[in-house]
Amino acid sequence: MPKLLMIILAIIVLSVAGSVAFMQKMEIGPFANEKPLTPEEKTEKLRRYISMEPLSISIFRGGAVATTIELKIQLETVAGREMFINKKLPKLKDALIRDLHSYFPRLLGKKNELDIPDLARRMFLIGEITLGKGVIEDLSILSASNRKLR
Repeated sequence: MPKLLMIILAIIVLSVAGSVAFMQKMEIGPFANEKPLTPEEKTEKLRRYISMEPLSISIFRGGAVATTIELKIQLETVAGREMFINKKLPKLKDALIRDLHSYFPRLLGKKNELDIPDLARRMFLIGEITLGKGVIEDLSILSASNRKLR
């Protein structure tokens, strides 16, 4: 009997917690937004995507090019920051290439495949350092190719 009571109590607690989280996420019930959004706030919430030129990084071993890695990257930001990011794209691209030139030989020395989630996280942190915290919301790697020449 006590086990059944504990199970029922756990189900009730989880149901209530799930309901509260759902209402917060959907902004309904006591968590509803009372005032309508102004046009400036609406544009603030809009997401914008900026595609960068593909990054091509050559990895040298033994005095020759061992592999070439090409990455297509997309940045996510909120509306209104596109002009700032577009102005700083050359600086961001330079920072990414500089870091990845030292990172890829270490990464590919241990394993032969690219770790895309780890790579995206690393590139996002470099973007935050270069552009400032909160300028880019997310960084996605659309495609990655590893062409071995040796």
